[in-house]
Amino acid sequence: MVLIAGLGMQLVEWPESLLDNLRQSYCVVQLDNRDMGLSERLGRSYSALPEGFHWTRPHGAPAPYHLKDMALDALALADHLNVGRFSVIGFSMGGMIAQQMSILAPERVIALASLCSADGCPVASGTDENADMLTRFFVPPKDRAGQEQLFCESAAFYSHGAEAADAPATRAAARVLLDRLDEGGGDAGGYMRQALAITDSPCWDHELSKVLAPAFVAHGAEDPCLPVALGHRAADRLPRAELHIYENTGHWISDRCVADLCAWLEKTELMHPEVAV
Repeated sequence: MVLIAGLGMQLVEWPESLLDNLRQSYCVVQLDNRDMGLSERLGRSYSALPEGFHWTRPHGAPAPYHLKDMALDALALADHLNVGRFSVIGFSMGGMIAQQMSILAPERVIALASLCSADGCPVASGTDENADMLTRFFVPPKDRAGQEQLFCESAAFYSHGAEAADAPATRAAARVLLDRLDEGGGDAGGYMRQALAITDSPCWDHELSKVLAPAFVAHGAEDPCLPVALGHRAADRLPRAELHIYENTGHWISDRCVADLCAWLEKTELMHPEVAV
């Protein structure tokens, strides 16, 4: 089971309830995407948004790499680990990368889960509050206290209040992420470059109909980042998709989503028992 993280997300951010369940049946591979966590940084830092950049529409700020390149990274890791066939779970940007993996290597991807993600044209209008939050991450505060506060406010915002910004657990988790990010070289513009990869990648809508692996598509009804309509569109384009929409849920992996995903994987495993190890 390969887990692909979202924009600015590190491999340690997956819900423990999901990991505990998956590890009962699978060899679970978690990775930091390029430019984040402990992975290599691949460009310059930013003191302001690149000229011509827009989050919600095509723009004139070219990306140093695209989502396809990140999908090839994950496939190369699978090669390195001698993993032939696998299932893949992707959250947000990770769902887009997982879709690309399914297109690039259909003979290897047995099952696909796309969580709080998009279809093959991911540039879409989120809320104004989301745009403000993302901009703060693209050019983050220089001081540690400001960074910690940003992480805490982000958790509360995207969880639709499921995690309080001032909760001790939220603050402790933010410190873990910041420590790990510093160990990997800091942000160094990685968040911005990942965002450019999303907005500058060519659309792949026309290729989703070729993905014949079973697909689990999940989305929060109150997602402020990638509107729920994108989940509906992805499910419409994937021939074997099962769609789950969660009320009162934001851009987040809820406990209900974890339970439904694990039940779906168990059902899918019966069709492809060679997935589990």
